[in-house]
Amino acid sequence: MKQKISLSILTVFILYSCQKNNDSQLSKDIIGEWTYIKTEDQRKPDKNYGIRISPPPPFGSHIQGYIFSENNLCENKSGYFKRIEAVERENRKIFFLGTETKYKIVNDSLKILDLVTKNWENQKITSIIGDTLTTEISDSIFTKYARTKYKIDQNENYDKIIVSSSGCYGSCPVSNISIDDNGNIFFYGQYYNIHNGFYKSKIAKDEYQKIQTNFKKTNIINLQNNYKGNWTDDETVTISFIKNNKIIKSVSDYGEQSPAALIWAYTPVRYLYQQVKLIPLKGKKPLSALSRVGFTKGNQICDLAKSESFYLFTEIYKGKETASKFDNKYKIEFWNDQNKKEIIYTDGRYFKCGDKIIDIGYNFLTVNNLYEKFRQKEKYD
Repeated sequence: MKQKISLSILTVFILYSCQKNNDSQLSKDIIGEWTYIKTEDQRKPDKNYGIRISPPPPFGSHIQGYIFSENNLCENKSGYFKRIEAVERENRKIFFLGTETKYKIVNDSLKILDLVTKNWENQKITSIIGDTLTTEISDSIFTKYARTKYKIDQNENYDKIIVSSSGCYGSCPVSNISIDDNGNIFFYGQYYNIHNGFYKSKIAKDEYQKIQTNFKKTNIINLQNNYKGNWTDDETVTISFIKNNKIIKSVSDYGEQSPAALIWAYTPVRYLYQQVKLIPLKGKKPLSALSRVGFTKGNQICDLAKSESFYLFTEIYKGKETASKFDNKYKIEFWNDQNKKEIIYTDGRYFKCGDKIIDIGYNFLTVNNLYEKFRQKEKYD
């Protein structure tokens, strides 16, 4: 009898040791960056109908991506959101809880802490072979992830990154945020934000570098200028990359149709204002349009994307007041927050705003080669 008990204890110990060693090996193999590839439904066809039920996407409707680090730290690239619903639209809010969470591997299962529910999401690790991670999210439904490797040009750097959102037929946040390589932030919340108004803030330079690296993973220069879903009433997010006062690239994403890596990069930036100390900007009236604006000359117009418009207005905001005279052959017309039409006269460098003339220090039209982008006005311009 004692021999049987001893044998049982030894067997349990061996199994425990094997399991512990296996978890330890999986913890080493999973370190790195992973992107969701596909879900495979290996359930047998229903005998009555002869069809399979489409498997659910893993943990939500968007493409998932994770970075697993040592010390059980994990980054869920899609982030975690807490939504406050209300009857009145202006009372609806979205709290961004961040992307960084914890994970652990227990009995071959990958457990990731959901920052919203405080529960551990569970996937059974089937295998990690080379650059492929396979997990089982429910009975006979498997997900596959690929180890993600990026070719990042270390010499590709930008002085400033700007992200703007247009809003939608609903309560999508309408906002603009600009971050430069010194960590300086301008934020203008218009509607459905935790904070609305014009603010400044600051982050550390290394935080800016991390933000920039996330964007560089998307191969910025080779991105399309426009991504668009074939439906209506969704929001548009525009991103502009600035170097030496020049708009190097602007990307428009309607309905989150751009590559996942770009969405992963711009989403935390949109909500960065919730993670920093905001300082209200007073004394100067914020020159922020509700939507994109353009330079007009007679029956010609040069459109700016929303992020480009915010860039221009922050340059005007930072500009110096002067008494210099200029040829005001261009004008910028927009509707302000009080739903009143405003006109700014300019030659590209000097901007007459009301009774003040602002010098931004360079010609915005010339530096950004905008003369070639003028077009004939249409009915709704």
